[in-house]
Amino acid sequence: MYTELFFILLLLVAGLALIVLELLAIPGTTITGLCGLGLIVYGLYEMFMNFGTLWGIVSVVITLVTCVILLIYSLRTRVWKKLSLNREINAKVNMVKIPVKAGDKGVSITRLAPVGIAEINNERLEVYTSTSYVEPNTPLIVDFVEGNKIRVVVDKEKE
Repeated sequence: MYTELFFILLLLVAGLALIVLELLAIPGTTITGLCGLGLIVYGLYEMFMNFGTLWGIVSVVITLVTCVILLIYSLRTRVWKKLSLNREINAKVNMVKIPVKAGDKGVSITRLAPVGIAEINNERLEVYTSTSYVEPNTPLIVDFVEGNKIRVVVDKEKE
């Protein structure tokens, strides 16, 4: 009788631990949460089968209250902040002042499909085109510059 009760309590505690771990440490709905739920359901089933309806209902209520208390306690304490990654990434890509403007001319260095490298004003820059494919060594004109994006079109005059 005591071994059965110990086994059932072990199942319930392990299930609660897995659910709390799923909610706070492992992102997304994964096998951990499902295993925790399975352990709790199986533990409650065993409680109903071995100890009757009264103790089964009592264990359901205790399990629900314990789950809510553990969840609230886990979210309010700062223990999880010590376990989580608290670094921020402040770097920004291509914050360089772009040395080109609309109307500048250049030539494609690599294939633009639709992104590639072009030489404009003696600078090698990453550019993109609205067409699907531009061959290397094709004359280009800068269509517009928006932030760090440079859109080019094929220079029909030099082609």
